[in-house]
Amino acid sequence: MKILQPSWVHHDEKSIFSIDIHPSGERFATGGQGCDSGRVVIWNMAPVLSDEAEANQNVPRILCQMDNHLACVNCVRWSANGLMLASGGDDKLVMIWKKTVGGSGGIGAFGSSGKSVEHWRCINTLRGHAGDVLDLAWSPQDRWIASCSVDNTIIIWDAQHFPKIVHVLKGHTGLVKGVTWDPVGKFVASQSDDRSLKVWKTTDWSCFKTITEPFEECGGTTHILRLSWSPDGQYLVSAHAMNGGGPTAQIIERDGWKCDKDFVGHRKAVTCVRFHNSILKRMAPKTNKLQQYCCLAVGARDRSLSIWLTALQRPLVVIHDLFQDSILDLSWSHDGYTLLACSGDGHIACLQFTAQELGTPLSEEDKNILYQRMYGKNANFDLAVQAEKEMIVENSDFLNVSKSNPVPPTLAPQQPQGAKKDETKTSNYAAIPGTIQSQNAVPIKSSSSVHTPILKQIETKTADGKRRITPIFIPLNDDNGPASGATNFSPTIQFGSKSSESMPSVDCKPLVSDDSSQLTVTSTLETIEPTCKLDNRLKKMPVTVAPLKAEPMTVQTEQSVTATVSLAPTPSQKLVERTRLPTYATGKATVIQGSSFKAFGEVRVQIQNNSVKTSYGTLCRVAGLTVNAQRTEKKIWETVVGSPVVCFAVSAKYAIVCSQDYTIRLLDIKTGTPIFPVISLSSPAVQSAFSSNCQLVAVVTESGMLRIWNVADKAVYLSTNCSDIMSGSFVTVLHLSDQGMPFIVLANGSSYCYCRKLESWMLINSSDPIMRHGLIGNKANTPVRNMKVYPLSTIQSYGNFSGPKTNSFAELHSATWQTPAAISFIENQIKICEMISSPVELKYWYSMLGFQLALNGSEDKIRQVLDELLGATQSLDARMSDDTDPSVLGISKHVFMEDVLNHLKMQTKWQRIYTEYLDQLKFLKERDVTDKALLE
Repeated sequence: MKILQPSWVHHDEKSIFSIDIHPSGERFATGGQGCDSGRVVIWNMAPVLSDEAEANQNVPRILCQMDNHLACVNCVRWSANGLMLASGGDDKLVMIWKKTVGGSGGIGAFGSSGKSVEHWRCINTLRGHAGDVLDLAWSPQDRWIASCSVDNTIIIWDAQHFPKIVHVLKGHTGLVKGVTWDPVGKFVASQSDDRSLKVWKTTDWSCFKTITEPFEECGGTTHILRLSWSPDGQYLVSAHAMNGGGPTAQIIERDGWKCDKDFVGHRKAVTCVRFHNSILKRMAPKTNKLQQYCCLAVGARDRSLSIWLTALQRPLVVIHDLFQDSILDLSWSHDGYTLLACSGDGHIACLQFTAQELGTPLSEEDKNILYQRMYGKNANFDLAVQAEKEMIVENSDFLNVSKSNPVPPTLAPQQPQGAKKDETKTSNYAAIPGTIQSQNAVPIKSSSSVHTPILKQIETKTADGKRRITPIFIPLNDDNGPASGATNFSPTIQFGSKSSESMPSVDCKPLVSDDSSQLTVTSTLETIEPTCKLDNRLKKMPVTVAPLKAEPMTVQTEQSVTATVSLAPTPSQKLVERTRLPTYATGKATVIQGSSFKAFGEVRVQIQNNSVKTSYGTLCRVAGLTVNAQRTEKKIWETVVGSPVVCFAVSAKYAIVCSQDYTIRLLDIKTGTPIFPVISLSSPAVQSAFSSNCQLVAVVTESGMLRIWNVADKAVYLSTNCSDIMSGSFVTVLHLSDQGMPFIVLANGSSYCYCRKLESWMLINSSDPIMRHGLIGNKANTPVRNMKVYPLSTIQSYGNFSGPKTNSFAELHSATWQTPAAISFIENQIKICEMISSPVELKYWYSMLGFQLALNGSEDKIRQVLDELLGATQSLDARMSDDTDPSVLGISKHVFMEDVLNHLKMQTKWQRIYTEYLDQLKFLKERDVTDKALLE
């Protein structure tokens, strides 16, 4: 331990009544008497702690001096975030100071004669006390600030809306000389000359407990009575108390408010007590077991200072005659190893400790666990939640705000309850997550479209007030599909898995089609009706069924569970040899074995490798087929290819056939005639795809080359390489939007989209923790697979990255890092939607941003977002600006603003911001209507 007493810290030989260290530890503030007024000085901590800095004339000592108080300053306290400094004095005022931008070395601010390195401005003056202000205390999270005075009252000020008074606590009959907050936020305590200590509830500001016994022998001999609450909330230690005629610091236990322990040893009245900011831990010297304890410093009128650990029965350190006068205030640094003390003699002392002497602070995680165990909440609880319950509703829109947990927005519109279910209409299935709709498809019954209604639970209360819920029977689902409430975000098909391992006994396999305008199948069997009904929670067993009538259908997504079946053809049905397409488990082009086909509407393209033997070599047969009303196939065209086909794709107009010899053929799907001449690439293609409007076609080769052609113009649209982002992986999925944006999914789960404007790959999904947390935390329903309407959601749903298991949406946002992480993720999603031209998803993510800001956002961030969406309307003269009605992807920004405001409306704490921006939005709309009428 070191003891330092910098002589240059003084108030011109006047008393220093208060001292407080900034949370950053870089500066500290003192308050006391000035030459002809009260004085607040902000000092540099570096010269106090370092001899080199003290000797260096270029290192400033005084950062700022403020002489605004008209009388002596009795207390200075920094806010927990370090942005504000509060000071209270004999002039009955509380001043709130905030740092402002200004050049260094300017003239001393606020009436001081010296020069200031920093500039601090009084942003609020709080008037409410009728006498001297003696002590101040900020609440946890800086929600409120309490001040006590010789007028026998404590005033609770709203720190978010200065100078608003939340409540005036009345009950003391003497001068109130000390105030402190419960770190859990449930109580605030005060100590007075009326020989009592009172504990007040923060819910209704009523007096919860009055303690008098330890103070019955006390007299009003101290200028202040600074009491303190332990960081774990279990102990409240008072200033001046008496035990057997001797001065003590009384220990009051939270459990039962017992007063059977105290700190003894000081010869005169205890003036101030200050707990260390953190809960400490160390290994016990004798038992070698981990101890958790608190540390506090006690100062008294006998000019001595003592340091105590709750794990020890005796003081750790006692320092006598540290000053020439009473010790009036104490302050610990945020790291916990520096203690500052000030005295009425006008000097300060600095005590430096080591981790071996005091112990090490408990981590935030361990502190949260401790708080959760003791109080059922973590250390980062929000007092504003309780304040919101007491808030007066100022806007009628908030009268019906639901008190239940907020529900995040959903991407796909949900089918309303009681709606008529018509299985012959495709419109009923277009909005159902987990299904793909084809323009020419006849939908099949899907478990994701059947919602078993759940009746409202029956709740009763017993005589002792306990709730009893009557269980109800939930019937099994009527099909073998996935459960309607399934929310598994990762696809069930693992990238890179071999088909022989995943489905050993399957003879045919539907290919997944994620484009609402395209249908791709590999079998003439479209619908299988199970012979028995199984609940989704039961394991599916192989079933043997006969194929039904073959018609175009809606293909199941990868979220579906594929049953193992044995196929039995009917006499009227012509069998077509079929094999599964290779899965490219190694990222290499693999020859299609046997026969395979893909269909779009009524036309099917069939591939038969090695089907024609000639003296020149083996040929591959490519044919176009249709199925008539009699369910017989009719060949409409046929051609041959000189090299085995490794992959192919079909659309409403064209088919692309990629061969092993690096060549590509683009054919008319109805006639088989070539659209392009045969094109040769540098390596064989492994993936091919069309845009839904059939204007563009894309291929990805083994070497990672990506080529996109405009079919109508017969010209290349994009030529780039994705080998740089593959990083040892390979492409498993290729999609192409109508806007020409290629999306690729790699075997490792990462996905990308190439932007021609940026000439770069945009990251869509990866193992990045921010992206994983965002995708899981903002997932409100089953992932939607529809490339035409929801391209971003579709591609991100292919990711196979897992996250932590959580019980609720709110639980995902309980840690302090998760709110900025979630907002960062959502803002990135918005920018991606803008680049890939996805207006539906853009609107969804703006709504999700509003939900997140309403739940966990700050006022500054909310205003920033709303100002951006409001557009160039800061001046009424901006009507002629080109950005008076800004829009994104054809949607006015004011539409997004309305979504954000609708979420703010669900939280009463944002009612003033909501009212402010809603009025501006209404004004703009009315102005636009007036301008439009004048133009007409």
